[in-house]
Amino acid sequence: MIWVQETSVPGSYTILPSGKVELIFPIFPVTKLDAVKITDNDNPMNNHSCFLSGLHTRPLKMTFDKFYAFGIQMKPVAVKALFGIPLCEIKNYFVERDVVLNPFSILEDELHSINNFMEWAQWVEKFLLTKINETSEFHTAINLDNAIKKYLTQKQNSSFKTIENLLGYSRTQTFRLFNDWFGISAHSYQRLVQFIQTVETLHDTSVSLKEIGFDNGYYDQPHFIRSFQEFAEMTPGEYRKQMTSLPGQLFW
Repeated sequence: MIWVQETSVPGSYTILPSGKVELIFPIFPVTKLDAVKITDNDNPMNNHSCFLSGLHTRPLKMTFDKFYAFGIQMKPVAVKALFGIPLCEIKNYFVERDVVLNPFSILEDELHSINNFMEWAQWVEKFLLTKINETSEFHTAINLDNAIKKYLTQKQNSSFKTIENLLGYSRTQTFRLFNDWFGISAHSYQRLVQFIQTVETLHDTSVSLKEIGFDNGYYDQPHFIRSFQEFAEMTPGEYRKQMTSLPGQLFW
């Protein structure tokens, strides 16, 4: 997904884990960012430069005077396929362009030379398609992404076929592959997806918290609350009181 977001008034965002990675191009600086950087340089969002946001398993919090940014949201496997970086190395990190994204500086140049968002988005799609076709690990990325979809579907259907059986690898090989391509183990990734699905279903206020927990595979309310807090740093009830029209995004 290619997005643009803008607001001209001061505020704060809290963004819950989404299971995605993003290339972000901030046009205006963010005054405060509660997240970990992979270098000791200034806040990357203050550098007016493209940066890569890795897989996050806890909320991101930012404060701004005004917000204006472009972003490219991608599946986790894109990090290793496009940038050659094991995703586990940048889990919960922001990575500045100069660390890993030098070949992608053309994206930033193009952003500042094209005024129309749709034109820039179309240009980015073509550029990324070229980069994907050039990578030697593209098919590995697709196969792993398909495998995790099958695994999650089978988990929902109470199947006991393991991810190792789906991939045809040993437990050690599977763990290494998931660390490289998804940043976390297959079990942890399944729990993250379970959380993301739960966040979406919480927006149906006609369904009780107890029903939502049961429908999303939590075996009791304490398990539901404990697992949700691990990713959101708040309870499901607290999230429901603060939620906006955008699942996983809280702002004020």
